[in-house]
Amino acid sequence: MRRASWILSSVSVLLVAAGAVSKFAVYPALHQMPEDAEGKMQFQGTITALDPQAMQRGDFANAVIRDLPVTADRKVEAVHTSGSTIVLNDRTDVFGPTGQVVSVSEHRYAVHRENLLERPTPKGERAEPHVGLSAGFPLTPEKRDYPFWDSETQTTVPAKYDGSTDRQGRKVYIYRIVAAGPLADKTVKDALPPALPKTALLALNPAAPLGSQPDVVPLEYVSTTNMTGYVDAETGVTIALESSKGITATVQSAEVFPVAKASLTTTKASERDLADTAATGALVFWILSDAGPYGMWALALVLLLLAVWLEMRHRRRLALADEGGGVPQQRESEAEGTEPPQLHEVDAMEPGREQRP
Repeated sequence: MRRASWILSSVSVLLVAAGAVSKFAVYPALHQMPEDAEGKMQFQGTITALDPQAMQRGDFANAVIRDLPVTADRKVEAVHTSGSTIVLNDRTDVFGPTGQVVSVSEHRYAVHRENLLERPTPKGERAEPHVGLSAGFPLTPEKRDYPFWDSETQTTVPAKYDGSTDRQGRKVYIYRIVAAGPLADKTVKDALPPALPKTALLALNPAAPLGSQPDVVPLEYVSTTNMTGYVDAETGVTIALESSKGITATVQSAEVFPVAKASLTTTKASERDLADTAATGALVFWILSDAGPYGMWALALVLLLLAVWLEMRHRRRLALADEGGGVPQQRESEAEGTEPPQLHEVDAMEPGREQRP
């Protein structure tokens, strides 16, 4: 095989190997949540909540702050990875009109790095037990329902697929989540009063159906969740989220007063940032899984065909030369890139004739 053909064939083999490594090794390794994963969302909306200071001074008639304009920051970040498991810390801070902290919600979950479903907590780490999605959607979402963990009721409810649409120039899948039931989040529940005087409850809600309740009325709490997520179809990034969550105090299943109710929607600026993140991720995944490998394989095929053509042309020229009665050394040497052998003329010696110097 000629040198040029050998080089082309070798490069073809290297390109095939590089494409295989990109598609079957590099892409799977990168198509998962990285060890330093971090996602942020900003919200705006309103909140209705109890005023702790009014409760302390006994001003129950003014203890409920209604429809207070708020903003919120949500941050989901990786705190530990172990193989295909990643521990995510999910924290949301809600701020009032003057920047004061109104509420903080924080949870920690161990999930699979690609489909984000529950995983056993790695040894030595802390995470809440749960079943279903908790801090995001799979990196390759599908047009189907998913199990979703509602932290307030500690139950698994469906995240129902509800079609697709466009959001900030990205195709997104729509998932709707509805949950309702007794408040079971121990951290939240322990922060609420287990009972209140009947007079306080009547001040909070004069129409409260207390009937023959004792002077100190035991309370139960009910949580409701209603969310709609707009999830990027290629990367699983949640580009937009509309959330309405509430906790209500009840007496024998009858509502007495709202403990908290927040209605939040992602800001347009946050949506644009998340859409850009999704677009960048989709481009990288496409290059690693499709464009890169298939491009290298196509180039390898072209180079291999070129090597075969060069070799066939070389052999054809040798065959033509053989048919002509000999091998043209000059052309052959030029084809091989080497100098032709030098021929030296020697005077023929005739009998009885000396060779001239």
